Amino acid sequence: MIRTRTLVLLLLSLISGNLLSQETDTLRMGIHQEESEYYSAIFPKDQPSDEKGKAFPAELDMAPEKNLTAKILGWHPYWAASTAYLNYDYNALSHIAFFSYEVDTATGGYTTIRGWNTTPIIDYAHQNGTKVLLTVTNFGTAKNTELLSDPIKQMNLVNTLIPLLKSRNADGVNFDLESVSLSQRSNLVNFMQMAVNMIKAELPNAEISMATPAVDWSGSWDLKNLSEICDYLIVMGYDYYWSGSTTAGPVAPLAGENYNISRTINTYLNAGVPNNKLLLGVPWYGYDWPVTSTARKSSATGKATARIYTSAQDYANQYSETFDELTQSAWVSYMSSTTWRQLWFDDDRSLRMKYEYAASEGLAGVGIWALSYEGAYDEVWSTITDIFSEKEEEVAENTIIISISPNPVPVYGTSTIKFSLLEKETISLKIYDTNGRERIVLADEEREPGVYTEDFNPAVLNDGVYFCTLRTKNKISSRKIVITK
Repeated sequence: MIRTRTLVLLLLSLISGNLLSQETDTLRMGIHQEESEYYSAIFPKDQPSDEKGKAFPAELDMAPEKNLTAKILGWHPYWAASTAYLNYDYNALSHIAFFSYEVDTATGGYTTIRGWNTTPIIDYAHQNGTKVLLTVTNFGTAKNTELLSDPIKQMNLVNTLIPLLKSRNADGVNFDLESVSLSQRSNLVNFMQMAVNMIKAELPNAEISMATPAVDWSGSWDLKNLSEICDYLIVMGYDYYWSGSTTAGPVAPLAGENYNISRTINTYLNAGVPNNKLLLGVPWYGYDWPVTSTARKSSATGKATARIYTSAQDYANQYSETFDELTQSAWVSYMSSTTWRQLWFDDDRSLRMKYEYAASEGLAGVGIWALSYEGAYDEVWSTITDIFSEKEEEVAENTIIISISPNPVPVYGTSTIKFSLLEKETISLKIYDTNGRERIVLADEEREPGVYTEDFNPAVLNDGVYFCTLRTKNKISSRKIVITK
């Protein structure tokens, strides 16, 4: 009996060690809810802008179509500075989700719509060729049970919502219902089916989407059915480590953790969600924990503070940033007063890797939490347009390897090698190790002049340093390429 108990305790210890700070904690609070509740205490709900009838429908003055190759959706939080929307790069935004219509679960109506009736962002976005959705939020297990178990409240919600969409010529709705219990799994599907049917009966072109969890801790999400009902799902690919985690860690690890983005996306795809109906949510924020030491992923001594992108970059500029190759995330360790702190965040490099991952998986696009967090750091916009825009045909100016992206290359993914030929040539494009041994042949043939790309999958190689070499009769171009686990 004692021996059996010892074995059970040992097993539980091993399991808890593997899940350290990625607990299956159903009480964990996501960044959408955490920030919404924080700012709700600052901005009262009974704002005059919530009064009905103060705004008139805006005539759609759509700009020429963008050359984006994917949906790029950003949530615009009501607490953003009043002029923040003027600084967004609308060439890199296909959709804005206004945050938010806050559900009154007593009736199904709303407690506030946070200025939806009067906000200038809708007209401005339309004039810049960007669609605008109204986000409907309901947070917490109790509140979602109250709503999803009552068809009358659900009907009232949708009937209240439709006139608000019509009044501002909105392009659709994004439903953000977080912490849904297993008991409401079928009710959630039924509600979404009813909402889609009712909204599209009045607004046939409305786009209906949902914000969905990175990890379905309680098994409440029928992902396949929801993806068939909705136009697309936006998986919130962050909060893997959250403000209440017991150690500091990456908010959105691409790999290297028990739960990570690649595992999440595979879970969705294996559940039957088509890749062209799935957007990857990315964080323009990080978390800053008080910790016990400077060690990587040190134990937290308290709750983390959220840092928006611009604030995280300021810390990175002030202190020595470390790029964590294992998880493809950035972090900073620093002393505040007498306390060590550790900030984990996404910088331009890690965001680029996430965008490239979304593109390589054929996903419908990306979602951003949250707009206005970028401040004056324009690189976040140029990275998007670099990856998700149709490019004009490039003309070769030399015979050379132009770029390798991403580099370093994670062993689980792919990298794209771009090269150009000035004239018709027989070429070889190969990967060599540091001892000069040929490891992979990417191309070995005659090509016309032009700019080319070749995808490189490093799965058959060990991590380390290699060289990508382009050879022609009279020229050699070589670039170092690093492979990471």
